[in-house]
Amino acid sequence: MIRYASTSVICVAITQVLIVVFYKGVKWSEVESNLAATMLTSIPAYMLNKYWVWGKKGRPHMRREVIPFWLFTVAGWVLSTGMVALASDVGDEHSLVRTATVMVASISGFGILWVLKYLFLDKLMFGPDHHTPYDEDEEHELEEIAVDARTGGAPELGA
Repeated sequence: MIRYASTSVICVAITQVLIVVFYKGVKWSEVESNLAATMLTSIPAYMLNKYWVWGKKGRPHMRREVIPFWLFTVAGWVLSTGMVALASDVGDEHSLVRTATVMVASISGFGILWVLKYLFLDKLMFGPDHHTPYDEDEEHELEEIAVDARTGGAPELGA
């Protein structure tokens, strides 16, 4: 849970910096800034979750990992965009007040999904009981190495 929370803090920070860059620097709209920040941050979020939080190895599995992760990302973007749209009338356009409100609105939208996403990722995608075909291949290779180590490289009798 600490790694998941740490990954979330890292990704929230990246998203917030990107929102400021796109909204204040590039002068994109609130929604465009939120979309770009969300989509760009989803890449390191996926990688951190898969490899660091849940310790999975191997290539990403499109149907079992990438698509469900992106669906959660899109759901978070939809919620955060709804919150950002509500905040778009606060203060003057590109003012500090509106920028801060947009940032808080974006975080709020993703916060709603945070716990649900953790439960989904832990129970169905990357948790200890979930194995991708690549994990099974790696486990099989490790078993073969262990057998080779026990037998000195000779095949086991009855195998």
